[in-house]
Amino acid sequence: MTNHIRIKHYSTRLLQAGLLSWLSLQAIPAQADLNTQAIALPNPTQTPRASAEPQTQLERFEFTIGRNQTLSHALEHAELSPQLAYQISRLDQAQHFTRLRVGDKIVLWRDTDKQLHKLDLKKSPTLSYHLETTEDGFRIYEQHKPIDYRIRMASATISDSFYLAGERAGLSARTIMNLADLFGWEVDFVRELREGDQFKIIYQQRYLNGEYLGDGDILAAELSLGNGQRTVKAFQLVVDGKKIGYFNEKGENLRKAFMRNPINYVRISSRFQRNRYHPVLKELRDHKGVDYAAPTGTPVYAAGDGIVAFRGWRGGYGNKIKLKHAGRYETVYGHFSRFGKFKQGQSVKQGDIIGYVGMTGLATGPHLHYEFRINGQHQDPLKVKFPDANPVQAQHKQAFEQYAAVMTSQLMRIDPNNTQLAAKFE
Repeated sequence: MTNHIRIKHYSTRLLQAGLLSWLSLQAIPAQADLNTQAIALPNPTQTPRASAEPQTQLERFEFTIGRNQTLSHALEHAELSPQLAYQISRLDQAQHFTRLRVGDKIVLWRDTDKQLHKLDLKKSPTLSYHLETTEDGFRIYEQHKPIDYRIRMASATISDSFYLAGERAGLSARTIMNLADLFGWEVDFVRELREGDQFKIIYQQRYLNGEYLGDGDILAAELSLGNGQRTVKAFQLVVDGKKIGYFNEKGENLRKAFMRNPINYVRISSRFQRNRYHPVLKELRDHKGVDYAAPTGTPVYAAGDGIVAFRGWRGGYGNKIKLKHAGRYETVYGHFSRFGKFKQGQSVKQGDIIGYVGMTGLATGPHLHYEFRINGQHQDPLKVKFPDANPVQAQHKQAFEQYAAVMTSQLMRIDPNNTQLAAKFE
């Protein structure tokens, strides 16, 4: 396919300064305001040691936690009493040093009397935990290094695939997948996405001391389909530092109560239809669901929040799961090669893995048979209108509308066909 992709990637210091100053006044805080995070425990810089305290000569040891190893092994490595592990386990925030994972690297400091002075544990480039000796014993505290959030904008015209367009627009794999997930409630990427469709995105990049750490959240995005005949917009809603979700310009939740497709499928092998010729039974019968052909072992997700009403073998379905959802909805999944971890009677959340594609029961090849029922009546999963998740709450509606208006004006400036205007904001 001829490559006609047009990409514009913007560095937007002016946008960042203006946008964040506006956001700081709103009920929905800007994500850039997360540069600092409150620490419940005291900061060591707030309780300096007395200047008259003599300097102590310290020895430094490093220990990497291996399989079936604990803090006691690290203490023994530094020739410290493993009984200290129990003493440490009694401290506030002790879990940071008692719930260690394979690969965690602990730095131990001891004095010349072979007494523990402090422990350091770096969990990420921005987060570390520390234990130090005080006059009253030990104390544990955590440190967060401030992250610099920079706002970036990008746009692309799709000529081959959504993912490749995102790559060429300079987006990370994480942001591309998040963008696809964001629009996945409204758009069937297999059936609807076409060459010439366009997307625009405003998102964060995270830096520490000038070093790029990775992409942050998507703040706003737009997907234009069918030569502009259909446009889907998404704006992030954050309230009191908590991410609520993504909503369109009307405040409607982009997330639906049900996923359109409960599997990342390869192709649809059979659709919902009446009097379909059954390939195994060699007779006409209604096909009351959709079959998704996929390799054996492909994960299958719960289409919505619900209860596992049935899990087991059921005739032609083979290994089957039926979920009951709030109100009058049911979803059915058949031909699993094996089940997920959820048992009959347990609750599941939308997106939980409930099983894996197989060909148990009456099946000629590995696939998922999926049904959607309302009041016991079968509906076409590809066409049924799903109920929406909750919209923006009334108390946040005004602030959200103002936020969406600001973001919409910025999205207009990064129109792939209007690069001259966008260039003024670089």
